[in-house]
Amino acid sequence: MKRVFIETYGCTLNHADSDIMRGILEEAGYAVFPDAPIFILNTCAVKETTENKLISRIEKLKAEGKKLVVAGCLGMEPNQKRVKKADPDAVIVLPDAVSHIVEAVECAERGESRIFSGGTLKGSLPREYTAPILRIGAQDGCVGNCYFCQTKIARPKLASIPLREIKRWVEEGVKRGAKEIQITGQDTGAYGIDIGSTLPEMLREVLDVEGDFRVRLGMINPGHAKRMLPELLKLLGHEKFYKFLHLPVQTGSEKVREEMNRMHSVGDFEDVVRNARKKFPDLSVSTDIIVGYPTESADDFEESKKLLERVEPDTVNISKFSSRRGTEASRLGKIDTLEVKRRTVEMSGLVKKLGKKRNSRYLGRIADVLITEMQKTPTGRMENYKQVCIGGDAGVGEWKKVKIVDCNHGSLFGEQV
Repeated sequence: MKRVFIETYGCTLNHADSDIMRGILEEAGYAVFPDAPIFILNTCAVKETTENKLISRIEKLKAEGKKLVVAGCLGMEPNQKRVKKADPDAVIVLPDAVSHIVEAVECAERGESRIFSGGTLKGSLPREYTAPILRIGAQDGCVGNCYFCQTKIARPKLASIPLREIKRWVEEGVKRGAKEIQITGQDTGAYGIDIGSTLPEMLREVLDVEGDFRVRLGMINPGHAKRMLPELLKLLGHEKFYKFLHLPVQTGSEKVREEMNRMHSVGDFEDVVRNARKKFPDLSVSTDIIVGYPTESADDFEESKKLLERVEPDTVNISKFSSRRGTEASRLGKIDTLEVKRRTVEMSGLVKKLGKKRNSRYLGRIADVLITEMQKTPTGRMENYKQVCIGGDAGVGEWKKVKIVDCNHGSLFGEQV
């Protein structure tokens, strides 16, 4: 049997693409094994540190004699020269070309270096159905143009999967044991703009699928969320919909937000959170903050801290600004490295403090928890997507009634009752 291995980095959308590649390869007679002679690296280019890690990985695999297919965002033109320098023989598959994965693997087998771009829309392709978590990539691309974002270069064109295909994926996934459906995309709020549909329309169809499962909506930019807020609030009230929103704000400074070319205001972000939590007090809010954007002054940084203190998000993904080649922000100067590090440490301390404060509200509560993975102990999610680590025996995909007895800034800890 022909053997390949897929190694995936980056966002949930990348993992959803790997599920499709795996389905295509298995249908073509390939088996996925860690000791395979051909490695597919599905790569991420959102940060320089990630890029450096992946280039080192390519060099290591090349030295081990592996034949490589480099898929994902790192293969795009701004980074292509580095990939080719690390392995001149690597076959490159751009994010819109996953349908060519078998042909790419065959080229790697023969030692033919090629670059694949363009391909069949992903909704019609085979895929792997994973359980208990099924990742659904609803769309590629977005309608924004943030000056710091290299992903916009890698996935420039909005391409939404037709609603009927998404619903078919969910129906089949639930039949095969999926309990958590992760709807993901570069910006889920842009879903359907290119095909005459909308995100709420798609989510209503997904929630209408029969079965015992929960839906987690991936990143939606605040401007889109505010635009569809009444419909979004109705969806959050559905029993199958996690009371959770990932709203990346990136900065608390309106000045820096404008200089980032973000298509929303800081006020939009606060409006969405305020209205959603007014209706659902336990709503979990996740956001993203970039520290050290080139135009961020000390006062701008303080504005970001004040925003988090006002909103008290449940989780915050903090990123030190990373200059990505090909972006508008890469033309700007940089803030002193030590100052960026200082601000990042300060922001991280604030985030831990706020996370612990939010999680302390749950101490003593009884909650239903869906077990989705096995870490050191069974770990699952409450109805608002709060992570709970529990004691005792529990199987993946099971529901357990749990009393919350402890917490830290990122997790809750419970005992079965």
